[in-house]
Amino acid sequence: MKALKKKFKLVRRVCQTILVIGVTTFVLLLCGGGVDVSAQSTLLHQYQTRQQQALITHVDTKKIQLFNKLIKADVCGLVFSPQTKQDLQKIMRLFNNRQQNQRQIASYFDGNYYANTVTKKRLDRTDQNLLKEKNQTVYQRQKNRLDTIRIWFDQTQDANQFLKKTTEAFKANHDQLDLTQVSQANAYYKLIKNRRWQRYWKPQINEILAYFKNSQANRDKNQLQQEKEQLAALKNAPLTQSYQPAHVTIVDNVQVADDANKALQAAGITANEVLYLSQSDQTLSLLRRSNGRYRTSGPLIRIIANNTNSGLYRIREVITNPADTAGVVTDRTQPTFGRYYSDATVVDSTTNSVSDYNHAQPTFWLKNNPALQMSIMFGNSRTIGFIYSGSSALNNGIVVENSDLITLTNLINSGTTLYIN
Repeated sequence: MKALKKKFKLVRRVCQTILVIGVTTFVLLLCGGGVDVSAQSTLLHQYQTRQQQALITHVDTKKIQLFNKLIKADVCGLVFSPQTKQDLQKIMRLFNNRQQNQRQIASYFDGNYYANTVTKKRLDRTDQNLLKEKNQTVYQRQKNRLDTIRIWFDQTQDANQFLKKTTEAFKANHDQLDLTQVSQANAYYKLIKNRRWQRYWKPQINEILAYFKNSQANRDKNQLQQEKEQLAALKNAPLTQSYQPAHVTIVDNVQVADDANKALQAAGITANEVLYLSQSDQTLSLLRRSNGRYRTSGPLIRIIANNTNSGLYRIREVITNPADTAGVVTDRTQPTFGRYYSDATVVDSTTNSVSDYNHAQPTFWLKNNPALQMSIMFGNSRTIGFIYSGSSALNNGIVVENSDLITLTNLINSGTTLYIN
């Protein structure tokens, strides 16, 4: 009898245990169904366009990480369906790729320089990885930062080649370099955006500049003395002596100066320094006023493309490697329209990825257009434009060769008058 009672109690406990497990399982499945639906809804809202696998710009990382932990804990699959797990893995893969690109690009920066680890192969590989990002806002933001590094890298490589050739010529013969070559060498040095290469070239450039400065001063004195002697000899020569012209150096381009003087006089311009663009000749020249007339100063620069109206402008800024926060106010209703800021976040807390300065509102951010990382900004009360190096001219844009742009950035300053005839 006692044995029978014990067996009955054992059976009852087993039944109770099975009942508890059954009820618990039912509750878990019921609750799990709600959790799974919530997870599916959250995952769906992380897509901008699900068919194109484009995540939204700001993914809800806290919820994604929470569901990721819960799914890992759901070993028996009582709460989350296989489809939910698969969808989460896909989102995690897309998001991790975005984060990886962001970290990779950040590692290329060394402040306002590029890091020593940057190579063309690594940049190309990162460029390919960016194509996996289907959100255009995120893609453009990361692409702009990568393009900035690529421009810094390419211009530093160009500078290295030019400076190597220039310094070798200088070592072979100190008097071999002329003003243009020395000016270009100094300009290329300023374009270097890697600390290691900058440290390498600095003492060599300083040596060239110091030598040329002293040499040029002595050369000018000697030339001036020779010209005075030749003029004196001509003045004191007897009438029976045949005429010998004095070899006085002529630095003006007479035709350009004559045409410019007529145009500037007609426009009522009397500024001491004018950057003159002739649309008929498609040339740019820097003019300086002396004794009431303009004379050319520097070489004639051939224009590749010009999409700017005739008129009077002013050089607003000579731009070389601006910071990521550099920008121009493009809102014509603002009194600061056309003003360049090295840090435009002080006047605008919004952002955009528009690369055409004619359409960016209320601020054009320089980082959005890699072609303008070295450029000359000009404008008036109604217009802003840029002189830059590229394949085609945007509206209010003037395109020149890269070497000519370097020359221009060394010749002119902000405040210079620009006249387009």
